[in-house]
Amino acid sequence: MIVGRIISPSIFLLVSDRSGKMSALGRTRRSTSSYFPSPVSSSSAIAALRTTEKGAEIKPSGKRKLNDKKSSSSAKKKKKAAKIKAERTKSFEPKWWGNVINDGSEYPPVHTLILGTHPSIASLSKNEMYGHPLNAFWYLAGDAIGFRRSAAVSSTTGKPYVYYHEHLRYNNDHILEYSQQLKRVVAKGFAMWDIVAECEREGSLDQDIQEEVANPIREFCEGTLNNIKESSSVKRIVIANGTTGAKFFVKHFTEWFVDGKLCAASDDMSQRAFKTVMNKQRRAIGETAANENSDVIEVVCLPGVSPAAAKFTYLEKRAAWEAGCFGPGLKDFETWQSSTKQPKQQATSCKTPEKQQIKTPKREPSPALKTPASSPKEPAFRILSSSIAKLAQENEWIDLNVPPHELRPSATLTNGQCFNWMVVDTDESSDAINAPRQSAWGTHDAKEWIGPLCDRVLSIKETPTTTMFRVLHGPTEGTKEYLQQYFRLETPLLPLYEEWSKADARMKKIAAAIPGVRILRQAPLECMFSFICSSNNNIPRITKMLSSFRETYGSFMMEIPIQSSADDDDSISIFSFPTLDSLGNASEEDLRAMGLGYRAKYIVGTRDLLQTSGGEEFLLNLRSNDDCQAVQDELTKFSGIGRKVADCVALFSLDADDAIPVDIHVQHIASRDYDPTVLGQAKSLTPTIYKRVGDLFRSRFPRRAGWAHSLLFVAELPSFRSVLPLDMVKEMDEWKKHEQEQKAKQKKKKNG
Repeated sequence: MIVGRIISPSIFLLVSDRSGKMSALGRTRRSTSSYFPSPVSSSSAIAALRTTEKGAEIKPSGKRKLNDKKSSSSAKKKKKAAKIKAERTKSFEPKWWGNVINDGSEYPPVHTLILGTHPSIASLSKNEMYGHPLNAFWYLAGDAIGFRRSAAVSSTTGKPYVYYHEHLRYNNDHILEYSQQLKRVVAKGFAMWDIVAECEREGSLDQDIQEEVANPIREFCEGTLNNIKESSSVKRIVIANGTTGAKFFVKHFTEWFVDGKLCAASDDMSQRAFKTVMNKQRRAIGETAANENSDVIEVVCLPGVSPAAAKFTYLEKRAAWEAGCFGPGLKDFETWQSSTKQPKQQATSCKTPEKQQIKTPKREPSPALKTPASSPKEPAFRILSSSIAKLAQENEWIDLNVPPHELRPSATLTNGQCFNWMVVDTDESSDAINAPRQSAWGTHDAKEWIGPLCDRVLSIKETPTTTMFRVLHGPTEGTKEYLQQYFRLETPLLPLYEEWSKADARMKKIAAAIPGVRILRQAPLECMFSFICSSNNNIPRITKMLSSFRETYGSFMMEIPIQSSADDDDSISIFSFPTLDSLGNASEEDLRAMGLGYRAKYIVGTRDLLQTSGGEEFLLNLRSNDDCQAVQDELTKFSGIGRKVADCVALFSLDADDAIPVDIHVQHIASRDYDPTVLGQAKSLTPTIYKRVGDLFRSRFPRRAGWAHSLLFVAELPSFRSVLPLDMVKEMDEWKKHEQEQKAKQKKKKNG
């Protein structure tokens, strides 16, 4: 089953195709001391670390009481002084069969060393490697070797971990305790350790590691560490936490590469991760010498197993790990077993259940490893109208009785002001299944959409003369009235179009080309949290982020049949948006594990302040405030909400019809069409310029300026270019070219 992604990007979001974050790592001399650092066992140290994370969770940046003014500089200094210093933690000793089993039986020499970066708080507190319940490592190892880590059900919510639950190969009968899982893995010749022996770190993220000392990994692989000769046969080192872990490894073991004793694996991910250090190796010893070295250890960079590494799906991680780690490792084990004529290992060692025997993945010669691309696509699919027609057949299509000039869903649901609609394709469509997730964003040419609204799942259909709907899940009674409020049909649109057209010749052309663009009245809680998540983000990450948010804290509603890229019958799950109560137990660590990144603390901070301020009722009361500036001031008191996000929430959910969300696109419209001096000498969108841009729209369109501004913005979207007059498109392109030339001149002047 594929889990549904029902997200689209923000209307006022500068969308990019790729995004990334890189932490700068300073130079630190590698430690060569030969010892096994013991893990942190002090409960006080663990408590101190948790206190640090809890403090960051409860007091996120930007949070303050609703009626307070900005924090004074003295208050900030006190907070900074009171900040708890991160404890220095130590990693575990290396795990291999010699110190895990050591029962006198014969086991293979170590062929694969798997390296994490440094144990997380969860791992240290449980005294288990990869101990976080959402860490993928033990699920991956179990699928490859023949066991199951756990039931994959959240102990907090009682809901399955959707990321894993439907994809694990073994049922609950094969669940093993941690000690038995560890024995199964090391009995096959795998060893596990960490790159960083000890460090200072607040929380569990690799990027926050400071003042680190590396473990003596080279000595372990050369068999000189405590005279462990069985580890001198290591063929491959696997970096378990992706490119971030690879950076730490290169930082401390560059010399090992330069000596010609290590080489990057041939897959794309490893080649990119170790490109710089491999170039150093070639300059130092030459290409020929590097290729002729017979005892070189291959270093493989694989997708991270940490719950924070949400870039890849579980199935993508499993494919990469079986190709780059468990596949070749199990092949080495079988070779050793055959050469020594060892009997099949007993159940206490590493027996795979006979009925669920796993074939060892074979490594293909080119490419040697199959790792996901840098920006892996989600499984492609289409939702077909013929499939939707079979759902809830007892519910017929109902006419909203609204003419095209008053509402066009194709121009209202597709411009990014909402985040909960997916496009429905007709069966006659000849388009290939090539889009990662069929959100409503940019689907101006479509005629049907499906999505959850409150406690319902609805299908919306646009016809040449009206808009219709059908209830697929939830109560049918009152749905028409609910949609009339959602689309704000109490506000006649045609008189507004006529009024705006008289005020602006450009608007007159746009109004004639794009009828029926309305501002929605969304649920304020959903709108608020969604726009917090969407800021400074791109389409794939927004999709994964909000989808995980719904799946984890929302309620399951229904399954929707889809046509996947493999032409198999499949389905996606639709979840409601979380309530404030269902988010009550969400921690910053949990949200980061879902892929929300730095936004996690904003979600927690906003939730906490909202709970003490009256909950969603507080937001609903803002609808009665006619002063859009006052509404913005109230919303910006919440964590992670700046002026633009506040105006988005105000306009799209709180009836603040004169709110103008301003970003670089809106600023360009104002500068091009109304006042070329609006930016002045400033190089960024200052509060003064932000208000000045908004006032340009409010002065030109005195009635519902936010609606008018949104129509102008829709005309700038690529999906609507085909309906605009040719002279307008030409004008937009020429202005864009002029802007690019101006930027190039400024850059040249600055560098010259």
